[in-house]
Amino acid sequence: MAVTYTWVFDPLDVKLSDDGLTNVVYNVNWRLIGTDGVYSDDVYGVVGVPAPSSDAFTPYDQLTQEIVQGWVVDALGTEQVASYETSIAAQIALQQNPVDASLPPPWSQN
Repeated sequence: MAVTYTWVFDPLDVKLSDDGLTNVVYNVNWRLIGTDGVYSDDVYGVVGVPAPSSDAFTPYDQLTQEIVQGWVVDALGTEQVASYETSIAAQIALQQNPVDASLPPPWSQN
């Protein structure tokens, strides 16, 4: 199977009032989750959102996941997002085909 990636954005930090605008997002808490069957891994972080101009402002209740994801990808950069995806896929591959284990001492299994 292939790794499927899902973005989660929760919570969104807002300024309740800023320059005549309300609920202005200034930080996005994000998580990028990769899944492949029963295996999964994720990375997470926070990115700042530049202050909007009043003519380019999207009201909070009109924000979509696609808009917020665009902000996060723009802030991180496509190379960083690709690096995160590569890291997640590698961790899932290790779950599927482990190379290390923690075993109890052989004398304790009696």
